[in-house]
Amino acid sequence: MMNDMNSRSTGASSLPVDSVSVAEAGQGECGKLPTLQRNALRKIFDRQAFSPEEVAELGYRRLQLAEGIGSKGLGAIIAWLQTYGLVLKPPEVSEPARTRSPKKMSRNIEQAVRLLRLHGYEVLPKHRLGEGNN
Repeated sequence: MMNDMNSRSTGASSLPVDSVSVAEAGQGECGKLPTLQRNALRKIFDRQAFSPEEVAELGYRRLQLAEGIGSKGLGAIIAWLQTYGLVLKPPEVSEPARTRSPKKMSRNIEQAVRLLRLHGYEVLPKHRLGEGNN
């Protein structure tokens, strides 16, 4: 009983220590990965232990799409990786986002209007939107 109490008071545990915890202990508080991000990464890897190198190998896009990792969480993971000398850069955008042709955009709008009307919505022309509000 006395040994059991001593292990509780010192924080010792019989649980297995994962590689993240061991690495964090060597880095101090600045190298510690927040619990939410650590748990999200455990879910991705489907195991408790993972290394910073394994996280970096996932890549920016995979981490961005992962459940439980938002933009702030991704920032925390990137900062954590940097403490190990690993850099995780966002993918470079090669083309502007607006590359659709006006003809295709017009066709998409027409399809959307048809769909709305099919489901009972009334779609008014732009010039009629302001009528009756004066």
